[in-house]
Amino acid sequence: MILKNTMITCESATQFISQKEEHRLTLSGRVKLFIHLAVCKFCRLFEKQNKFLIHHIKHASTTASLSEIEKAALQNKINSEMKK
Repeated sequence: MILKNTMITCESATQFISQKEEHRLTLSGRVKLFIHLAVCKFCRLFEKQNKFLIHHIKHASTTASLSEIEKAALQNKINSEMKK
């Protein structure tokens, strides 16, 4: 019974992994994720890739910007998609 409640799906594990980057998980969430990661190589890979992306996004610096014409075109596309 206890083991059944601690096993989570890969979908739940990826949600926990993403949440872990934003805030601290509860004890039960950490335990469930730990158990899942112990048996699922795909979610371990996802966690590794997620950490890599988060690290590089946080440390990325760019001076790129859109021109006024590009901004207007993007805004028009957003507006047209929202009307659908």
